[in-house]
Amino acid sequence: MSKRLTIAIISLLALAMIVVLPVAAADNVIAAAGNTVFRGEEGLNIAATGVLAGETIGWYAAGSTPGFDSPSATVVVSNPAAFFVDAGMQTGAWYRQVAGTPLAFLVADPTLDVKLIDIGNNVKNDKTVIKGDVLRFRIDTNLDAFTQRVTAPATVGAPVRVRVTDPNGNVYTSLRDDTNTLVNVAANLVNTNPFIVTGAALSTGVWDTGNANYARGTYTYKVDCNANRMNDNYDVTGKTVSKTYSVTIADDDLIITSNKDTVVRNTDFAVTITGRPSTNYVLWTKGTANLVNTDVPAIKDGQQGVTKGSALAAAYVFSGVSTVGGDVPQVGLVPSVNHYAMVATNDQGKRTIGFSTTQNTKDQSFTIRSDEYVAPGPSGTYDEVKVKVEKGDVTITASGDRSYYLGEEIVLSGTNTDSADVFLFMTGPNLAANGADLRDPSVRVVDLVPGTFVQRVVKGDDTWEYKWDTSNLALDAGTYTIYAVAAARDKNNLQNVKYSTVSIVVRKSFVSASASQSSVAKGDKLYIRGNAEGNPTPGVAIWVLGRNFYQRATESVNDDATFEYELTGAATQNMASGQYFVVIQHPMGNNQFDVVENVVGVVSYVQTRDAAPMGIAPAVGANAFVAVGAGRLQGSDAAEALIQLINMANIDDTYTKLTFLVEEPWIRIDSVADKYVGSTFTITGTTNLGVGNDLIVEVTSSAFKPTEKTASGEFSGQSGTVKIVKGDAGYNTWSFEVSATAFKPDEYIINVESIEADASATSTFNIIEGVPVTQPPVTQPPVTQPPVTTVPATTVPATAQQPGFGALVAIAGLGAVAFLVLRRN
Repeated sequence: MSKRLTIAIISLLALAMIVVLPVAAADNVIAAAGNTVFRGEEGLNIAATGVLAGETIGWYAAGSTPGFDSPSATVVVSNPAAFFVDAGMQTGAWYRQVAGTPLAFLVADPTLDVKLIDIGNNVKNDKTVIKGDVLRFRIDTNLDAFTQRVTAPATVGAPVRVRVTDPNGNVYTSLRDDTNTLVNVAANLVNTNPFIVTGAALSTGVWDTGNANYARGTYTYKVDCNANRMNDNYDVTGKTVSKTYSVTIADDDLIITSNKDTVVRNTDFAVTITGRPSTNYVLWTKGTANLVNTDVPAIKDGQQGVTKGSALAAAYVFSGVSTVGGDVPQVGLVPSVNHYAMVATNDQGKRTIGFSTTQNTKDQSFTIRSDEYVAPGPSGTYDEVKVKVEKGDVTITASGDRSYYLGEEIVLSGTNTDSADVFLFMTGPNLAANGADLRDPSVRVVDLVPGTFVQRVVKGDDTWEYKWDTSNLALDAGTYTIYAVAAARDKNNLQNVKYSTVSIVVRKSFVSASASQSSVAKGDKLYIRGNAEGNPTPGVAIWVLGRNFYQRATESVNDDATFEYELTGAATQNMASGQYFVVIQHPMGNNQFDVVENVVGVVSYVQTRDAAPMGIAPAVGANAFVAVGAGRLQGSDAAEALIQLINMANIDDTYTKLTFLVEEPWIRIDSVADKYVGSTFTITGTTNLGVGNDLIVEVTSSAFKPTEKTASGEFSGQSGTVKIVKGDAGYNTWSFEVSATAFKPDEYIINVESIEADASATSTFNIIEGVPVTQPPVTQPPVTQPPVTTVPATTVPATAQQPGFGALVAIAGLGAVAFLVLRRN
């Protein structure tokens, strides 16, 4: 016999043995074609379906016709006695790929879930039960299809086990029922959907939580099915194993707790009732009938499971003949609905109830009581918790060093834990004794009238802030006290309210200024620099007045209170020589200039703001004068008239003043003595040109002149640019260093010329041969200096009236005479 023939005979005998094997009544044997198999099962005997070894089975998508269309998926069955349902096989009908395309079997995706139920069929998954409750397990699954795969379905089913884990981690596969029978809950044959896991005969459930074996605490449980190793191959939650659930076994006790032992009034708190699931409890603030409604913490509105003002709760008798409604504050003849309620616990036996307090809540301890509701009462089951309400606090601070000029912004801030709003007022010189409104200090605050106070809402972090603009406030210089109060109460009514104060010093704004130089050459620039305290919004006004000259400008003030105004070289170029007067005007508290310029056609008036509308000439005799146009005042007269307007009693502006001279530009060269060849020396001089201006200095030999071509024409010299620096004798100075190393003996010409102004100067000196003689030092006897007598300075009071320009004119006149004498010398 050939080897090929021997193999063929053995194969036929093996196939014959498979076909004639009997179908056993086991969960891995498929009884007939059309039965259901599940993803993940392995070792299935599907021979009864007619599928042979090596045969192909196919799955058809929706809309396809088996036997006519090609299958959408196929599987080759190598061994019908040990078939594996892969987790990736499509669910639905699979057909043999032979004549007639007969149905082989159905593939299903397993589903598995569990519910813990009480004797009333209430689901307790992830909930709380009272110790003593009897429970059952309800298995929801499609694995009941196992019963179709055998000839006697009533005695078989899918093997599903229940496992329970206690708070200590112990795993139970058997539980005590309410007949004290130990029931195996891990050997269930599920043949219906749903399937109830029950206890022994006469029991009402399979798990008696009152049994001594089961301590209080949280237990977890789940079910799984590993028939034909389906869970090993397809371990998917909800498929072959359920989700893990929990249940808490609690005492049949009533406990009430608070999230805060002490609260600051105007703050919320909450209490939590823990008792029987889905049970009604009465809740109220005990022993508050002698208090008014606003003294007592109130139950918040709209809470789930909380019925405020419940009539049943009000009628509940908690002791003797005492009712809840009679134990809480009364509003008229009825109990206040804010202070009692009927509370229903959730299915875990809990309910949290929120309370609110206000600044009117009395600062004392309150007792919150809860009773299990049994009509008419008492039930005998109750608990209490105490919550202490305390007064809060108010604080206030002021930004900076608490010393301010009128016109500055003052940031007031602080905290308030006593109420939802803070109320501000002030006291001080010439203000109402009980307090004045910060927005208008001439208006007094009125007790219990919030609109007369500055009112600020307290933020969630208990802070508040108010930015106080002090411009245009009628305040005198002095010390003021700012009050921050938890309620709208004036200074005379602060006995029972929280408040805090801060003191501030208010100073009158002022302005100071100086000129960059006392005299300025025509064509040179001049700077007016100074300080203007008080944060003047429009800046400062700068008036420049002189012979046939008038100019007004405004200059902004920097954050550090400094300002700078430039009188340009183009302006001074056209100014006549002589004395000029400058007035720097500060707008003060009302932040507006009360003495202004009013241009009407070609005439410019200087007037008080109320003398005439802008663009309309002021009437004769009004507080005004002409600065440009017919009849104009000039120089010191205009400056004096301007100051008189600013000094008027109804004008709050202030000022400072100064003068300067405009001169023809000049440069002087100091005399230079004879110098030696090879020496180094410095040429110096003075000028009325401004500091920082550039001068061109040229030192040239007088031999530098046209010569015959046959002459050598040798000469020497030096040139350069120098800057003018500030001098200490009334005028500015300049200097130029010369090295005569390459110079030849000759007369030399010095020429100094300004780059920016029309000014120059010329001088000469000689360079001679020879070596300078060094004189020995002369020893002089020590000179005894007489003691210096210091003349004390005279201090002018700050409140003294600033002098008019008359005094300045006289002083300037003396200075001019001295200057002329110096020039003549």
